[in-house]
Amino acid sequence: MIQGHGWTPAETAHYSSIDPYRVENLLRGSISRFSLDALVDIAAKLGQQVRIRLEPR
Repeated sequence: MIQGHGWTPAETAHYSSIDPYRVENLLRGSISRFSLDALVDIAAKLGQQVRIRLEPR
């Protein structure tokens, strides 16, 4: 989504209210550095609706 909008890390940080360094972590795929709650919050701030579905293994 970030790439689709063409946002820079600084713009993404502004829109999501997180530190630009943390945005860089997201863009590199280091999502293990974020809690699920933080990821949901970031997505919501960027205008995304989040649904979580649990499935049996």
